[in-house]
Amino acid sequence: MKKFKNLVIGVIALFTLILSGCTSLVSKEVKEKEPVKVGISWEKDYDNGILPENYIVSVKRAGGIPILLPQIKTEEDALNALKTVDAVILTGGEDITPSYYNEKPHPKAYDPAAERDLSDSLLLKAAIKEDYPVLGTCRGMQLLNVVLGGTLYQDLPSEYISDLVHRDPKGEVYVLHDCKIIDKNSKLYKMMKMEEFTVNSWHHQAVERLGKGLKVTAVASDGMIEAVELEGATFVVGTQFHPEEHVFTNDDKFLPIFKTLVEYGAKNKRR
Repeated sequence: MKKFKNLVIGVIALFTLILSGCTSLVSKEVKEKEPVKVGISWEKDYDNGILPENYIVSVKRAGGIPILLPQIKTEEDALNALKTVDAVILTGGEDITPSYYNEKPHPKAYDPAAERDLSDSLLLKAAIKEDYPVLGTCRGMQLLNVVLGGTLYQDLPSEYISDLVHRDPKGEVYVLHDCKIIDKNSKLYKMMKMEEFTVNSWHHQAVERLGKGLKVTAVASDGMIEAVELEGATFVVGTQFHPEEHVFTNDDKFLPIFKTLVEYGAKNKRR
């Protein structure tokens, strides 16, 4: 009788393991088929109803689902935000508070956005720590540099003498200039599949001293840093230019940047 009971218990345990294994396989399969969610930083900027259509369209065209992330005030907020997405985009925008890189404001620097600095920096630090795929454009790349201990030129026209114009003096349109990839082993080169191309430009600040762990992957003809990547990270890429605006205006050679972000987001989902 005792042997019979043990046999029954063993059979039940075996079926339980089989069923749990099947459930696990099904759950994994369902998870892999779920669309990749790409978090777009700083939802508060869009309280006025004006959405970041250029980023939204770029993510959608790359096959991802854009998610506007909330304002973040604590490390816990940042971790909770990451749980809702598979990859992160840090968008363009205001100047970064110079105290973040131990400098005083330049007379020609624009007013920073303290709440956004806190929100984006907490999100970025958490994303790097958790090894999330990250794309930073313009301000996003500058913040990446600052978070990793680098500094910025606060006003290019007065601090970086060049014949190349990086921002329309009237602030009305994007200017265009050359960009050259200097690292053919970089993710940027693998995405763009070309060494030289034309990029848009809308910035008066840029990377000065490079942050720890970053490598320069592209520059403009005047030597200005146009792209960086974080060594040792799965996918942390920064561009000084705005690939989202190129995609939004149907310049499809920049679409692979977002497709690759989504691909890494899918891998992150399966971890």
